[in-house]
Amino acid sequence: MVITGVMMKSRKHFPVPAIIFTLVLAVTASGAEAQSGGLIAGTYRCSSYNVSGGGGSCRTMQPLLLDPDGTYQYSSTRGHWSIQNGKLFLSDSKLWGDGAILGNDTIRFEYDYRGLRHVVTWICREYARADSKDVAPVKARAAAPEVAYVGVSLTLEFGTAVGGLSNFTIVPVEFAVSYTHNVPLPAGAVQGIAWETSSTTVALATNQNNKLMSGKRYVVFLSWPRETIPVTILDLPSTNKDYQATLKATLDGAGVLAQIDQR
Repeated sequence: MVITGVMMKSRKHFPVPAIIFTLVLAVTASGAEAQSGGLIAGTYRCSSYNVSGGGGSCRTMQPLLLDPDGTYQYSSTRGHWSIQNGKLFLSDSKLWGDGAILGNDTIRFEYDYRGLRHVVTWICREYARADSKDVAPVKARAAAPEVAYVGVSLTLEFGTAVGGLSNFTIVPVEFAVSYTHNVPLPAGAVQGIAWETSSTTVALATNQNNKLMSGKRYVVFLSWPRETIPVTILDLPSTNKDYQATLKATLDGAGVLAQIDQR
């Protein structure tokens, strides 16, 4: 009887069933959010990058911003995001395709590019408030630097004669190694006509509808009818004004790509 009395007194002061009931509700609510295909709005950053079984670097990749109002931004690409059948769809993404939702804050994109299988995983690092559309977009971007898109005019100086070129493409460094002749433009890339100002000098300029995000690194490609060659690296400074520069360039494409991790 003494033992029974102690046990009853313990239950009176520590309502175990109530605690268990509360925990069950919390776990059930959390699980329901993940199973329903819910995805937290906020700033997603690349956590792993794999190319056909080999590891890649995420350090130069721009964040993927998913706003609570249904809009998104990656580099210079903007559009709308939605969840369909448990997958994330980005309206203006022509390369990534749909993303598998691995949790309410984790996404994985798998796509083929230049004959290689790319697997990129993104994790939400800065949450936006899903219950306040008026406040959340401002808070989601508060920690990020102001984004500016600027026009670029370049003069490329070569040590040897160039001729017969047709156009240029400026590609973010994270996509430069896999970019090749006559393939779709990666996110954040721009393209236009290049022209020779002398036998060893080439000029190019973006237009008002074809601007680049400042504060990023790019690789400049020149194209001929049958090939496209990386010729120099562009370190575009953080600025809100159009940028002009003269850069040393080379037709040694492999040498240019080798510099990406050295600068």
